[in-house]
Amino acid sequence: MKLNKIFLTAIFIVTMSFSSFSQGGGIWNFQWVIGFPVGETNEFLDQTSFRGFGIEGRGYVSDRITVGGRVAWQTFYKDFGEVTQSSDNVTVTGFQRKYINTIPITVNAHYYFGYGMVLPYIGVGIGPYWIEARNYMGIYYVQEKAWHFGVVPEIGVVVPFGSNSNVGFNAAVKYNYAAKTKDTQAQSWVELDIGISYIF
Repeated sequence: MKLNKIFLTAIFIVTMSFSSFSQGGGIWNFQWVIGFPVGETNEFLDQTSFRGFGIEGRGYVSDRITVGGRVAWQTFYKDFGEVTQSSDNVTVTGFQRKYINTIPITVNAHYYFGYGMVLPYIGVGIGPYWIEARNYMGIYYVQEKAWHFGVVPEIGVVVPFGSNSNVGFNAAVKYNYAAKTKDTQAQSWVELDIGISYIF
């Protein structure tokens, strides 16, 4: 329930943030997100995730620059099967599974290199990341959950479907880095975003 409230609140904040840009135009992106864990995240769980989704709004503040925000969700999961672990003369056997749930909520800025039919860009986002990691052994698990400060540089492209179309294709590569907290480790992953853009 707590995560649902966080996600719905974030969507509301992002939606309201772009009302002021509507007269100057902008871009809405709706993306399927594929995640590839790296660094400490990969050490904990090295499975590619196809379970992700992002919503992003951008408003033009000049001919080549947009500012806006993004809310996303990504779940990493791996089933290790039956494993045996030993510690302090105690041996435990069970079915091990690991999860990482992430919700980044970022404020973004992007710079565009072209006009017209192809809009390549670079950008960066910063903001809070809600991250929950669980390590199951049978019915028992160890859990870490916390808010992290995160940064996400990216490179991507928006391609309208036609010269007069307000709808197009978008693709981007992002690097997510969520800094460690007092009690939890840093998390990082590369993501591939593929989706649909609405240009207004």
